[in-house]
Amino acid sequence: MRRKHFLYSFAALIGLVAIGTGCKKFLDVNQNLNSPSPSSVNLSLVLSSAERSIANNLALGSGLGNTMAVYTHQITGRVAADRYGAGSAGWDGLYGAVSNLNVIIRRGPKEQRLTYAGIAKILKAYTFSMLVDVYGDVPYSEFDRFEEGISQPKFDKGSEIYPKLLALLDEGIADVKNTIFNVSKPSTDDYIYKGDLAKWVKAANTIKLKLYTQMRLVQDVKAQVTALLADPKSLINWHSESFMMPYGPLGTTDDRHPAYGDYTATQRGGQLFSPWLFEIMKGKNSNILTGLTDPRINYYIYNQKSATGAPENCTEYRDGGFISIIFGSNGTCRDGSNSQTYSLLGVYPAGGRYNDGNIVTVNTLGTQNAGTGALPHQFLTYTDRLYLEAELIQAGVVTGNAKTAFSKALDETFKQVDTIIINYVKPASAGAAQNVPGIATQTATDTYKAGVLAAFDAGDAAKKLEYIMTEKWIARIENPVDNYTDYRRTKFPVLFAPAPEGTVTSVTGPDGKITPVSNDRKYPLTLPFSNAEIGVNKNAPPQKVPENYKVFWLP
Repeated sequence: MRRKHFLYSFAALIGLVAIGTGCKKFLDVNQNLNSPSPSSVNLSLVLSSAERSIANNLALGSGLGNTMAVYTHQITGRVAADRYGAGSAGWDGLYGAVSNLNVIIRRGPKEQRLTYAGIAKILKAYTFSMLVDVYGDVPYSEFDRFEEGISQPKFDKGSEIYPKLLALLDEGIADVKNTIFNVSKPSTDDYIYKGDLAKWVKAANTIKLKLYTQMRLVQDVKAQVTALLADPKSLINWHSESFMMPYGPLGTTDDRHPAYGDYTATQRGGQLFSPWLFEIMKGKNSNILTGLTDPRINYYIYNQKSATGAPENCTEYRDGGFISIIFGSNGTCRDGSNSQTYSLLGVYPAGGRYNDGNIVTVNTLGTQNAGTGALPHQFLTYTDRLYLEAELIQAGVVTGNAKTAFSKALDETFKQVDTIIINYVKPASAGAAQNVPGIATQTATDTYKAGVLAAFDAGDAAKKLEYIMTEKWIARIENPVDNYTDYRRTKFPVLFAPAPEGTVTSVTGPDGKITPVSNDRKYPLTLPFSNAEIGVNKNAPPQKVPENYKVFWLP
């Protein structure tokens, strides 16, 4: 008999809020008879905890977030993902969040708190979509039905789950919009929208747009996406409506963004900025954006050393003050300690430092003072919605002008950086305060955008899609799971490919140093199933071969 572990007790909920993920084996559950029953816990606590847990398992800096960021070559590190060998990151934590959402869905109507149930349905649909996108087939229809005697949930096909998620989103919208009396409605306990139900409806519709777009290679979705795009006001239509999870600065409880963790780590090197992305943003990649310097680079990367600053140990990849390591490296300088040398994720991806030219190590600034860490996790933003529209037009799924849509997405990309830094990160309030300039109105930004659009004009249809997806990849650095999904769907952006599966056997850095690289795994199309789940669930399939196991939306 499998055990059932309820995550519903007050202590467990507080634990989820405090630590986010945790190591509970989520489908392996066992009721604690000494804990309060699910009916005794305030739904307000359950909602807050579930929202935080979902973000803590998806954001850059989390286990799953960092895995996907390495797989899409936005960060690198001395981790298993460095050779596409990651395990089932995020499985337990995301299923744990869904278990809490189910409590709200079951109790909400009974307690005349239908709006709570509606929000929980929207969050559940979103969370399961991410599980399908990462793992393929997963337990859905029989999950969390222990009281009905189902202790060994079957794995449902992703192709069967997606339609149910779309229906669940419609149910959530209906519950949120229902005018019946509610004993109480979400307010500050809803970390994401503070109880703004109109924004929840917009988020749900935009999630539908995203799911339909992801299915476009295997299903005709023209009617559905055309209908959604025909009413922009029903979608996320401005930055203030973006579906995001705020994080706060260091306080009584440390709720900073997970990616800020490398600032406070004793040994840094687990989440370093990828040289591949660095070279693209510097205009040094011969295939894409060649000769165009991205003005976001000083927002994305904080250098702890000047161009001539001496490192603690030998460095592997160095371009002036930018210092990192290379994916798949076999070099002798890969594993040396360079905690006060490595370039770190900056003010935008992590709520850390802006690279203002005043080069100071994080230890000198003080690990608690370097930044605020108050960057929100960006589940699905206004900018993301615009890139979806640009892709759909360019792919011929809907009518419109792809360049116009792409141009607007670029404009709002830079406005999003400013919006998040000003309204959330607030770097002037850090212990080591900084005044960070706005980026949207800079001349360098106008120059960069003009160059991107000129290159777009010169490309054929495939190259135009590559530009759209590459800019989306750069813009969405904080949400690497969706980048992983987009890469598998479109094969863009083009990624670094070490031999023998790829073609690159060595990398010559800007300083002339040659580093041997290798990777003997093909690109993984999914993550492996949870070994813990397979070990206890007789209805689980055999462990997969990740490079051969496709999600249903791949033809």
